[in-house]
Amino acid sequence: MQFLLIVDDEILIADSLASMLRQAFDGRLQVYCCYSAADALEIADKFQIDLLLTDINMPDCSGLELQKRMCALYPHCRVIFLTGYSEFDYARTALDQHAFAYVLKGEGDDYVISTIERALASLVSEMPSKPAVIPETEPEQPEWLSELHSYIQDHLNSDLSLTTLADHCHFHPVYLSRIYKETTGENLSDYINQVRVHAAEMLLQNRHMTVIEISKAMGFASDNYFCRWFRKQTGKSPQSYRNSHERTHLS
Repeated sequence: MQFLLIVDDEILIADSLASMLRQAFDGRLQVYCCYSAADALEIADKFQIDLLLTDINMPDCSGLELQKRMCALYPHCRVIFLTGYSEFDYARTALDQHAFAYVLKGEGDDYVISTIERALASLVSEMPSKPAVIPETEPEQPEWLSELHSYIQDHLNSDLSLTTLADHCHFHPVYLSRIYKETTGENLSDYINQVRVHAAEMLLQNRHMTVIEISKAMGFASDNYFCRWFRKQTGKSPQSYRNSHERTHLS
């Protein structure tokens, strides 16, 4: 059975979370709580910590520092931060340090439970795949960003809503939108459009696919909608782009 440790200097919050999560994960997790990073490290000397749910801003030692020290003891530990809307910069640093996710205080029990569920599933799935070779990520890109870009490129015909992408990254949608813009300098929706345009252009260069087939491959509900979207993005209709490419190729 995995061990979940909750750390928050606000005693009522820590106790409330512990009570709720003991009930939600009865028989699946051992749930303990404490009220300082120092106490958390003492507990870590006695028990292997598999999941850590910690406040990001505590007086004796920040959650960020606790994360470093806990993961030095237990590299497999999945760390989830509790944070407020005013602490985005802290959360961004936490994710750069490979925290599993963060939860906004006041998010609601269901969201906390679902995040713990994902962390637990990630922990369990890692066990049989430890020997697997981890692919290299793009240079100087955070791991989450490279994974997000790969997911988008592999799922162009699927739902790429902010909610879906945030769930895939274990982020809150509001946070994903903001940190993506801060990290890349562009909106996430603009990146998705760029990738879809490039993919659509490659398919249009192939005469064996009709515009209707391409629109379905791009995940559009109708070819009319696809044509309007493509014209908005490129200034040309799909057929005009195809004809222009053929003329250039033949000249």
